[in-house]
Amino acid sequence: MKPLGIVDPERLVLIPSDLWWAHEFCFHLHDQIAELLIQYEASGAHRWVTEAFEKALAENRATNIDIDLLKFMKEHDLVRFYQHHIVSHLVLGLTSDMLHFIYEALTCFEKRKFAVGFALLRKPFKENLLFLSWLLADQDDFITRFEKNNYTTLNGVQPARRLEIFHGAIARLITKEVFTPELLEDMIFSKSHARSFEPIWQRASHLITSQGLLLRTEDLNINFIFHDAASDDLFEHIYSNLPYLLLYAVQVALECFARILQSNEHTVSHLIISSLGCFECLFKIEPKQGITAMLARKLRTFLKCIHCDASLRLTRANGIEMYLKETLHCHKCGLSSPFPLYWLLAQTKVVITREDGTVPILQDL
Repeated sequence: MKPLGIVDPERLVLIPSDLWWAHEFCFHLHDQIAELLIQYEASGAHRWVTEAFEKALAENRATNIDIDLLKFMKEHDLVRFYQHHIVSHLVLGLTSDMLHFIYEALTCFEKRKFAVGFALLRKPFKENLLFLSWLLADQDDFITRFEKNNYTTLNGVQPARRLEIFHGAIARLITKEVFTPELLEDMIFSKSHARSFEPIWQRASHLITSQGLLLRTEDLNINFIFHDAASDDLFEHIYSNLPYLLLYAVQVALECFARILQSNEHTVSHLIISSLGCFECLFKIEPKQGITAMLARKLRTFLKCIHCDASLRLTRANGIEMYLKETLHCHKCGLSSPFPLYWLLAQTKVVITREDGTVPILQDL
């Protein structure tokens, strides 16, 4: 297996080669969220309310007046502006913080620094992603709790409430059928589920742990102190879970950002289709009914090799290449050609629509 080119090949040498693509896909998803963050931050949408008030004060020559902006908006029932100001800062801040931890965790796994990597992954998924999901699922409830005594109201969230939050967030995603609230809960929070990150996160953060069979430190052992860094046993656990969680994080981030500023439908369509299509190819999910099969039908006219004119087949390998690098490999002549997927999706009118003005769906127009 050859690297995809998302990550410098020299950084992959300590990762099992059969997991290179999964690792690179995780970095790709991280980078997609980072690009969204950069674009929304550059728009200045989180500063609109502050700048409007500063302009109003300047026009009235009242620049020396000290105003508590949030208190003023609350007292004057400026609900829409109040919520925009709070939500925009929360979404940008929570997303940026989440990405910092995920990036460092992924680089630690490249160096087989497992304890550090797992410890870094714990916060962004157990806290940042949960809060972003909460803002998406029940914004009013989150803001109410955020306003007062948040050290208790946003702390110690119980499993039943977390499931409600995941249910509410998933209902607002374009591919809600892909995500299961119970699976997210199990992957992130369960202390007993075989696929859960939680027991490993706890062991990575604490030398001695005791709650449950998966958490209990063995006799004559201290968590991760004697772990063989040359062993590959933890990599499979990482990359059987992490791409799914990051795929969910991408779509949550998209929807949260859309509450700050209206999204470009072509950008949203490309990001969701390419990330989900790549995920399907990586994990061989419904190859005949999935995104790649749909694109093979929709883009049939363009699936020709520019070198030998042979028809191009979308397979697992060149599908991943198409989604991540916008090139396609020809199995007949062995050459790769540019394949501008973003442009083609726009030209063939494969876009995201919102059926009822709230919940987005994928539509092949």
